[in-house]
Amino acid sequence: MLARMIVLALITVCTSASPGLAWDAYGHRLITQLALEGLPPDSPAWLKDKDCIVQVMDQATVPDRWRSTKVGQLTHLNNPDHYIDVEDLEPCGLSLRRLPPLRYEFVKQLVLARERAGADFKGRPVNPARDPDKTAEWPGFVPYSIAEQYGKVQSAFRTIRILETLDNPARAQQLDMARQNARYNMGILSHYVGDSAQPLHTTKHHHGWVGPNEKGYSTDGKIHSYIDGGVLKLHRIDAAGVRPLCKFNTRIDAGNPWEDVLTYIERSFVQVEPLYELEKSGEMNKSPGKEFIETRLADAASMLSALYRTAYETAKPTDKDIKDFERYDSFDATP
Repeated sequence: MLARMIVLALITVCTSASPGLAWDAYGHRLITQLALEGLPPDSPAWLKDKDCIVQVMDQATVPDRWRSTKVGQLTHLNNPDHYIDVEDLEPCGLSLRRLPPLRYEFVKQLVLARERAGADFKGRPVNPARDPDKTAEWPGFVPYSIAEQYGKVQSAFRTIRILETLDNPARAQQLDMARQNARYNMGILSHYVGDSAQPLHTTKHHHGWVGPNEKGYSTDGKIHSYIDGGVLKLHRIDAAGVRPLCKFNTRIDAGNPWEDVLTYIERSFVQVEPLYELEKSGEMNKSPGKEFIETRLADAASMLSALYRTAYETAKPTDKDIKDFERYDSFDATP
């Protein structure tokens, strides 16, 4: 027991992640790399370009960089987009599978549930003195972050495919910018998909077990950074070890990916207690822990690759799309 505590402490000291991050930058880049590698061979060459892959990999770390910028409005908007505490849905009469697919409909249901319950509300209490960013009352919004960002990626791909179809040399800069926009949005999508594969981003037990704890799981808040980066470093997890576990035949409902997003988050949520079991037994520092983390990373890469592929396939423009683009774009090559 003492040896396990010492290992945990050493890993935590060596890990630079701040509370609430997931996988550290290394993990997010690894997920993105594998997702792009998993795209079909007939994917456009620019998506397979080495520079594109490196850029999207780096972009996948950006939402965590936002978290270090102490602008109240940004923190209020950004922080809850990285997680969802599934257990905190129940007091509001909701569950993961019963979430409304639109973000503000979800917010409305949360507010109404609190109002109806009044003093009898059984959800997590909010201490205003410890909640300067006014985010503690929300269970988190990561399913919406993924679904909304998927739409932005699809939109970016459609613009590219329209410009490629027009094939106008005068629009070369516009096409280049459209591809940059796609890389930006692909990286942001990767981040939230990656966050959701980390089980502690799906639970109220995100920084140690809270409430009744008959099984004696860790209550140490440092467990989050331990999973984010410490275990990856300890086991020297890399793309070569994760790649064989990826399933690049994952299918996404092109018209409505919402249920697929919920299924994906659900797969992560059911791993919360197994994660705590591995940490408690010390197996997280051994082969079972390595396999656990590699499987979570592989699930993220598989889901992300499927979202990328589906967004591109469904972004093929119709004749009407092209005509509408030309009509409303008001293109002029001169600055």
